[in-house]
Amino acid sequence: MQLKLTSKERLVLYGLARYPGFSDIDLASNIGVDRSTIFKSKRKFKDWKLIKLLNVPSGEAVGAEIMTAVFVKYKPAAPFDVRKGTRAFLEWMNYPNCVSHVSTDTDSVSCFYSQSLTDFKVNFEPLIDEYYQKDFIESVEFYHYPFQVSSYLADAALAVNNIFDLGRSDLPEEIVPPKVPLSEDSRLTEKDKMTLYAFVKYPMLSDLELSRRTGISRPTISGKRTKFFQSGLLTREAYIDWQKVCCELMSFYHIKIRHGHDREDLAKVYQAFRRIGAPLYSYLQPGEIFGAFLSTGYPELKSRMDQELRALSAEGLIKDRPLHVIMPLGEIRETKIGYAPMVAKMLSVGKEI
Repeated sequence: MQLKLTSKERLVLYGLARYPGFSDIDLASNIGVDRSTIFKSKRKFKDWKLIKLLNVPSGEAVGAEIMTAVFVKYKPAAPFDVRKGTRAFLEWMNYPNCVSHVSTDTDSVSCFYSQSLTDFKVNFEPLIDEYYQKDFIESVEFYHYPFQVSSYLADAALAVNNIFDLGRSDLPEEIVPPKVPLSEDSRLTEKDKMTLYAFVKYPMLSDLELSRRTGISRPTISGKRTKFFQSGLLTREAYIDWQKVCCELMSFYHIKIRHGHDREDLAKVYQAFRRIGAPLYSYLQPGEIFGAFLSTGYPELKSRMDQELRALSAEGLIKDRPLHVIMPLGEIRETKIGYAPMVAKMLSVGKEI
């Protein structure tokens, strides 16, 4: 049963997705809803487990070179209930560098952070070997996005605006360029690593509580929080349980752009996929885009997809149809989203907090 949100609750959900780091005072000013409504809505959302705010580290922050998107299509004899009983499934779900995963009976899409392509292959191949041995796999596709040349866009606010037809004028429009690699002078100290891990593991705790858990002084915690967010090593994002409020379908796609394109062409393709559905996130690098979006139903999705692909093809921006995986929200059997284990592993944080 889907939750029914009032018009003001929809605005608050948008505000939390668009301005996840804002105080209630600043949020009220930006979305035009009073603070008491924001407080009540946030309490409802917490009770419903509708939204959680995450502190997401950049690849540079943890020493990762690439993000890899893995699309797997399973054979009919290997539905989710069969796969989940295997050692491979447990290892996959517990593997720290797998930061997100969504699966149905027929498909799964995962994202991995890795120090290098070699690191990814060495660690991923054993995870999927058992699936191959049991003849579960129909196909596997890998797409590697080096952080130094890739842009990442968290589009949850766009999704909320699109789904509820809010008509907001403060939508994010600019494609953020890839982050500059850390210089030797800006490498993380051991104290930096511990506080970064604490921020990711406990995104909602106060500086005082984090100080108690880590043994690092409160002023130091506060200073590092400011440093990490201002430098882009950490970003605040909203993760929404879409099954509880709307839509029927979640789509994942990967599309290649013709050779000889420029950044403006990349932006055109990204904007086209924003029009197909309610965008959730996108990874962009020269020549290709990987992303996800929501749709209210298949006929509308197919019509919009065909229309945008025809237009992009007519402009000479693409030649082939994208890899496109459609997951009915009601058929999703497993989801995972979490960065803390990956941060602890990548930064060799040995102390548990």
